[in-house]
Amino acid sequence: MKKIQKLIVIFFALLTFNAVSALEIVDVKASYWASQEIIRAIQNNYISIVDGNKFNPEGTMTRSEFVTSLLKVIQRQDESVIQKTSFKDISSATPNGKNIKLSEQIAMAFGYPDKTFRPNSRINHNETMSMIANITDGGYPATDISMFKDHNEIPLWAKRAYIKNVANDIYVNYPDGLKFNPSKDLTRAEAAVLFDKIAQNLDKVKDSFRDLADDDTDDDYSGIISGGSKYDFDKAEFLSENTLHLVDFATNDKVQVYDVKKVIEAGNVLVATSLNPVESRKDLMATEYVFTAPNDVYTKEGTFLYPKGTEFYARVDKIGYSAWRSKPEKSRVVFHKYSMPTGETYDMSGVPFTKKERVIYKNKVNNKTKALAYYNGSQKQNLINIAHQNAPIIDFDITKAKTIYILITGDTVIPAQDYKSFRTKKSVLDEEL
Repeated sequence: MKKIQKLIVIFFALLTFNAVSALEIVDVKASYWASQEIIRAIQNNYISIVDGNKFNPEGTMTRSEFVTSLLKVIQRQDESVIQKTSFKDISSATPNGKNIKLSEQIAMAFGYPDKTFRPNSRINHNETMSMIANITDGGYPATDISMFKDHNEIPLWAKRAYIKNVANDIYVNYPDGLKFNPSKDLTRAEAAVLFDKIAQNLDKVKDSFRDLADDDTDDDYSGIISGGSKYDFDKAEFLSENTLHLVDFATNDKVQVYDVKKVIEAGNVLVATSLNPVESRKDLMATEYVFTAPNDVYTKEGTFLYPKGTEFYARVDKIGYSAWRSKPEKSRVVFHKYSMPTGETYDMSGVPFTKKERVIYKNKVNNKTKALAYYNGSQKQNLINIAHQNAPIIDFDITKAKTIYILITGDTVIPAQDYKSFRTKKSVLDEEL
């Protein structure tokens, strides 16, 4: 019987000048396709060995394990958790719970529409690619991925992530270099390769996600806060109040302008166009729809807010079924984030809104004046409450480039940067479809 080749991994301990110990990894041959990356992953403590001297390269990773390792790669694992988690299945007793909370705090990882993180679920390629695209810098260039045989199997919500990661060469597809296997669970060997690529390309990771404590550059990052922003928004200097008037039927038109941010107040209405067709009878929970700003947006006073090409993401969080047959008939969607053409992504909250029922989305509340009697408070807050409590009904035949209106249900913060220079000619996603 042929003798199995083994990897010898050397660990250096800084206990004395030359303290060294050696460990044999018995289940990875030296000829294994990811052997070198596995060595470096173990040496850097990104992934631990199992059963004393095994790596289990074909084993899978859970979502919590992946997040824990990724924090180590970008050197954020020792940061303190100062905010309460929104994941209802994460507590102080959850294994790797601190790392999951930290990943949420710095906006590295997101959960599911039901407010769970599912830490013990196996992570797949789609989720992995999405998380990596979220932390890497740069925009979403018009990279052609049609040469990959299974590119049409990538779900819509993850397609831009694959495009960005291919452009950055931070992806893995073994043994077939022309297949992504998007729905396949990530193996520990594949994870080692990805972590190694990220570690060797930390310059492609956004500054807000990298540990800059030992950075010797002359850049001034003194404004970095634990939430992952370059700017300390809590210390922002107020400059003026502006007016946003994109539509006549908005419930609010105020924009607060600060030196490092602009705040579009709740109750404002934004205009967007759909990048992909929508058929509510084919909707699934957590389906993502993408809408884009058709023009640069300014306040009436001339303050630039966000550029043409900014994309707004809506997620299906409830399915309505026909009373006569168990088939989807309508969907409720909520807007949960927006992305600049640079690829920088920020949280938002909103729901579809309308001027007339002929517009794509419509609420069940037909007489808003009468409905106000059920609430106390300002008209703006009342209409926001109504929008939350009455499911927006999605039309069956939304086509690309159809105009919709988004009611902002929470103040939306936009960093005060000149994004006009980053405007894209055409959405990559629109070209794909």
